[in-house]
Amino acid sequence: MSKKWKDFSFKALLKWAAVFAIVFTLSLPVTAEDSQASNTWTVSVSKGYLALRNAKAYDSRNEIGELYTGDTVEVTDSSDSTYWYVYSPKHNKSGYVNKNYLVGNTNTWTVSVSEGYLALRTAKAYDSKNEIGELYTGDTVQLIDTSDSTYWYVYSPKHGREGYVNKNYLTGGSSSSGFTKTVSIQKGYLALRTAKAYDEANEIGELYTGDTVQVIDTSDSTYWYVYSPKHGKNGFVNKDYLY
Repeated sequence: MSKKWKDFSFKALLKWAAVFAIVFTLSLPVTAEDSQASNTWTVSVSKGYLALRNAKAYDSRNEIGELYTGDTVEVTDSSDSTYWYVYSPKHNKSGYVNKNYLVGNTNTWTVSVSEGYLALRTAKAYDSKNEIGELYTGDTVQLIDTSDSTYWYVYSPKHGREGYVNKNYLTGGSSSSGFTKTVSIQKGYLALRTAKAYDEANEIGELYTGDTVQVIDTSDSTYWYVYSPKHGKNGFVNKDYLY
């Protein structure tokens, strides 16, 4: 066999080995641990189960899995106002779930009271009749809705239930709350605002493509409440410019 033929055969072998390696790598399943490891949320239902679905609709025919309180999912797409696309390690499947039954593991705050306890309540009011749990210094809660100026809606792992607490007795770094999204705009900037409205008077910061924010509250269909590490401030942004 000539040297020229040997060189050609060796080069051809290397080429096909490289192609095989690429195809094999692309064929490997992408797990949530690889893609969304820091975006884990926990299921919280008062009874029954949360359905994992193959479509954004409440329909028994589209159910592909049952998720119970304490099960975790990893959020892939939170753009819909009701149904989030998630990966379920329990079922090793991706699908849609109603986001109102998820609480964020990465959004944990700690109770801090000088004496007594912080009441977990069924309503946004200081009333002994609406108390459903006692939280002491060092107990943790996971934020669900922070839109109210005084009472935040939270999940208490200690009690295994949701309720309202006075946010003035919670401590937590704003910079560690929620999950991270990146700004993407074609021109200009994305305004960080003090209110859920398009108004230049409420602008408190300018965010450009590539800047990141940490999401705290996604309950509104347009304006999400976020923390901006760039500005060191919390505020509202139009979620359509986040990815």
